[in-house]
Amino acid sequence: MASSTYEQLWRESRGALAELLAQELPAEPRKAERNAALFWHTLATLFVRYLQTARRLEACYDQGVQPQKRPVLRRLLDGVLGRLLELKHELVALQLSEYHYMDHVLHELRLGPADLEVPIPRYFLHERAKALQERREVLAEILARVAPSKTAAALRPSMPREEAVRLIQMAERMRQGRLRARFMREIRRDEERERKAREGGSREPNRAQAAVCIQKVWKGCLQRRLTQQDRLQEMAFIGMALEPQLAGASPAIIRAQLGEEFRRMRQADYEAEYQEAVDSIHDTVYEVEGPSMREEMKAQLRQWFIECRDLTGRFPDFPEEAIGGSSILFAQKTPEEVKAELDLAETQVEKKKGKEKPKEKEKGKEEEKKKEKEKKSEEDEGLKLSPSKFLAAIDQGFKEYTALWSNQDEVINFEQRYEAELIKAEKQKEVAAEIRLQVDELMRQELRHLRLAVDQEDSKAGKPPKAKTSAKKKGKKGSKEKDLTPDRTIDSLYEELVLQGIIIKPPKVQLSDYSGDFCYLGTTLRQAEIEPTPSTLDVRQNIALYAILPLGSPTVHELAPLVRSILLVGPAGTGKKMLVHAVCTETGANLFDLSPDNLAGKYPGKSGLQMLIHLVFKVAHAFQPSVLWVGNAEKTFYKKVPKEEKELDPKRLKKDLLKALSLLTAADRVLLMGASSRPYLADIKALCKAYERILLVPRPDYASRYVAWQRLIQKQGGVLTDSLDLSALAKVSDGYSQGRLARAVQAVLSERRLLQLPKRPLVASEFLQMLARAEPIYPEEEAMLQDWYTKTPLGKKKLLVEEEKRKAAESKGKDKKKKK
Repeated sequence: MASSTYEQLWRESRGALAELLAQELPAEPRKAERNAALFWHTLATLFVRYLQTARRLEACYDQGVQPQKRPVLRRLLDGVLGRLLELKHELVALQLSEYHYMDHVLHELRLGPADLEVPIPRYFLHERAKALQERREVLAEILARVAPSKTAAALRPSMPREEAVRLIQMAERMRQGRLRARFMREIRRDEERERKAREGGSREPNRAQAAVCIQKVWKGCLQRRLTQQDRLQEMAFIGMALEPQLAGASPAIIRAQLGEEFRRMRQADYEAEYQEAVDSIHDTVYEVEGPSMREEMKAQLRQWFIECRDLTGRFPDFPEEAIGGSSILFAQKTPEEVKAELDLAETQVEKKKGKEKPKEKEKGKEEEKKKEKEKKSEEDEGLKLSPSKFLAAIDQGFKEYTALWSNQDEVINFEQRYEAELIKAEKQKEVAAEIRLQVDELMRQELRHLRLAVDQEDSKAGKPPKAKTSAKKKGKKGSKEKDLTPDRTIDSLYEELVLQGIIIKPPKVQLSDYSGDFCYLGTTLRQAEIEPTPSTLDVRQNIALYAILPLGSPTVHELAPLVRSILLVGPAGTGKKMLVHAVCTETGANLFDLSPDNLAGKYPGKSGLQMLIHLVFKVAHAFQPSVLWVGNAEKTFYKKVPKEEKELDPKRLKKDLLKALSLLTAADRVLLMGASSRPYLADIKALCKAYERILLVPRPDYASRYVAWQRLIQKQGGVLTDSLDLSALAKVSDGYSQGRLARAVQAVLSERRLLQLPKRPLVASEFLQMLARAEPIYPEEEAMLQDWYTKTPLGKKKLLVEEEKRKAAESKGKDKKKKK
């Protein structure tokens, strides 16, 4: 796309940001909202609008080539993404649920379900492409040094004995079938020869009859083709199928993809030109304008010396460099700053004179306390948005962009190269600051000489004595972990963890590969007080908000509400491990496998466990972002360890992992992700203490199964035709997870079956035969997970709120009966 397209996107983003800032930063403070439903609708509308703005800003930043605009766009993009996370936490606190259904908001804004997808900025990977490539090469080199036998055994999938026997039996039956077919073909050929011999030789062929037969076959084939084409045109006309020219990657889409890569190459070229221009303009300004700046500053300071000498009778003390030097003498202060200084001076004078009586002070304090109590009571009656850490940054970036670029003529700069005048204005300030430091040093010496020559005063005598710094520390900043490996490099620690199998190479999985559809009845079910089953789109949205966005952006992670750990709970095969891999792929994070099964026999003993935790968190902190994955997370917090697992000691990480997590700060982009299909086996208090956010990953619904079947078959190389009824397949496969569907597709679409597709299209019965061998997800298992979730902190809060609502409704019903 052309630059005008992204300029149009940016103009739309500016309009949306102006409206959002006017709504969230009004001139007068808004009153609290008492209606919870209306307040939730306001929050949901803000969330969706910020989501749309973030999508536009991400496209503008990814494809923008002007090197001076992109930093401002980056700050705005990070601010909008951070505001999204804040609104997400507000929604969770209001609804007491991790999943929200905004179909009515989408209807009001005239948007579709795809507009709820959280945009994942592409700069997470593009700006770190070189570092990620080097890390992948190092990881591959370390793994290559491992014994080939071990690597081959690790890469070769293990086959169960029953499957191997079944495969051999299948091959033997196929061999016998081929032999039997050959024998039968020979027998039929001999019988045909004998029949012809009995009839007295072959008769002359009837050419007319042969021609009629050929014409019949050809006309039938032609008519079937025409009928199929008519059916496809009819389905495309009523919107039930894509037009043939739109199916697959069109030339326009290919050109757009190539254009995006070309624009990224232009970004790098323009950025290099910009940096060269910055250095050259800095040198030019320093050489051309520097001498005049220096003389002007000297003249101003000499004038200040003379005026102070005339007023006070002595030369002034020169400001120290620590407080800004001479820059504080000529700083332009705002009226608010001047007023604050005057108020501070007045209070100091009043304190010295002691005019204010203690009784009046007490009365004033009492009145202030009363006002604060009244304000708090008003706030308690209604609902208000919490203070945001990102709105100020968004407002500042918006004003900065408007001030710099609103009056710029973009027609002149058609190629979107750098603006030299803006660089010059910025470098003039930097050069002035550099020269001021040099002038300050010279004028301090000149002031010293003037004091000696005119006042015969030593400058050292006039200096106030420096405050003695106490050797004792004022307070503990926080407990820090002792470095157990001070003499080792990070690279050696990284290599050790790779060789031990702690750091693993995650498969390349995009978050969009976790396919599914939107929950269309979410709001309707909640209005009927029925909790809907979350869709895969809802799960993707939470993973993007809680894991991908904070890990990918340091700014967002530092200012957004901190989430140190996430627990994914759901039946086996619902894609929990796949979501962890998607987080690592989208953010370029390192993956540490801390599963109890993987740690069995590694770093034994108490000292070994301390060393393991130290190595993991030290390397994870050095190579941010990092994901610590704990598969079968319930084993770490077992209520009672099974006999067969006592030797593995699955609970060895229980205490040390919690201590290490408590030391993580907002600057550490390290996330603990756990996965569990049987969380009810664990101590719920300890498990919920370790994992701050608990997300239920349910089995797919009908719409998600339909999309999953479609994508899995196409990804495996299959072709979707009219003979394959996906709707019936999605209906019959109710109760099976995405993992079971994927295995069924892999089993059906073998190499031989793919070769047979042109002659024998796929049918639903083939997949159902393979699916019938898999274990479904039983309703009892889902009910156990739902019951367990009600015992979590968020589940308990929701139960209490529902109980209060029920009691309030009962009391209202009783009052109505009494009145009647």
